[in-house]
Amino acid sequence: MKFQIPLAPGAVTQFLLRVVSCLVVLSSLSLITLHLFPDAKFAYYFAKAFNLDVERNIPTLYSFLALLFSSILLGVIAHAKNLDSDPYKNHWKILSFIFLYLSLDEAGQLHEKLIDPMRSLLNATGFLYFTWIVPLGFLVAIFLLSYSKFLFHLPVSTKKLFVAATALYIGGSIGVEMLGGYVAYTTGQENVFYVIITTIEESLEMLGIVVFIHALISYIKTYLGGVGWNIYIPGKNSQVTDNQNIGLPGLSEPANTNLLR
Repeated sequence: MKFQIPLAPGAVTQFLLRVVSCLVVLSSLSLITLHLFPDAKFAYYFAKAFNLDVERNIPTLYSFLALLFSSILLGVIAHAKNLDSDPYKNHWKILSFIFLYLSLDEAGQLHEKLIDPMRSLLNATGFLYFTWIVPLGFLVAIFLLSYSKFLFHLPVSTKKLFVAATALYIGGSIGVEMLGGYVAYTTGQENVFYVIITTIEESLEMLGIVVFIHALISYIKTYLGGVGWNIYIPGKNSQVTDNQNIGLPGLSEPANTNLLR
């Protein structure tokens, strides 16, 4: 018996949006609960588990998985482009590795280890109080310049989604983070305004990744024949070979990447 589970862009996006919405609501509720019952253990653990601005909790796990999923999808596209000897195959590969690093960074909060040494080095205050945005901003600028040609070769719909995802993610991770740094420097982090800013920041980052995943799955569906998983359940008279466990339709043959059709 064979079951095929396709990755439909709309269904995946709706699921991810529901998850993001639940995480934002739970984070807000946990902070309200902590404010109302500051001495209660359940309020502390509730906030620790769901606060968007806390490390190594459920929102962090979600972000790690979403970034890792993006890396896998990019790897699938890179594999198809490599089979077709596409001139931009290396761009897709590099993107896959970038998102793999971002997922690991999300899990280990590696970028935050730069804050203290760079804060001392730059004597940073105000909007640059969270100093990791300085090297990140520099790397983002280099990335955008080097990928401009790649972006313009994409189909219009994919291009628009990539731009929207980039604006949301970078707008949250750098733009809103700078505002949060200013508030943290001037008034501290134990205030409602800072909580609102960090919630907006994390929400924008998560929404940016949702849009990016939607763009990737839509691109795979439209230009690479789609992707899904084939699940085989052997019957009494059936034999399952090693290559029957998972199938990726549309990737068994070199992909047709002629975007002018």
